[in-house]
Amino acid sequence: MRLFAMALALSVLTACSGSRSYAGLKLPPTPVLTIQTFYGVIDFAYVRVRSEPLPDAPLATMLRGGSIVEIVSSSSNEETIEGKSDRWYQIQFQGRRGWVFGSYLKIFDSLDKARNAAKSGPKPEADQTSDKK
Repeated sequence: MRLFAMALALSVLTACSGSRSYAGLKLPPTPVLTIQTFYGVIDFAYVRVRSEPLPDAPLATMLRGGSIVEIVSSSSNEETIEGKSDRWYQIQFQGRRGWVFGSYLKIFDSLDKARNAAKSGPKPEADQTSDKK
């Protein structure tokens, strides 16, 4: 017991002696997280919005050409539909979400650019020969 008391006293004296100041913790700089919102403009007379990123998925709604949508996410792989390769994009329009194949969208990095593109309308009817999925 006496040995324990001496060891305790010695550790207290050692901890109190010397005036070491805390230098602080140095961390590397952290990059600032930025979130970029993208917008799409429907580039066809009418486009089917699907409930899943599949051509035969149930219909969620339909959108007219020139409609501006917010891009929520995209599929990780490209798919070929009617001879066009692109990704599926999850979109949001008036509070509803669904999936649109990318070849039927024009994608922009700002809402202003999307609004300007929407004014010009979808592709001419002559370019819209197939039934959009």
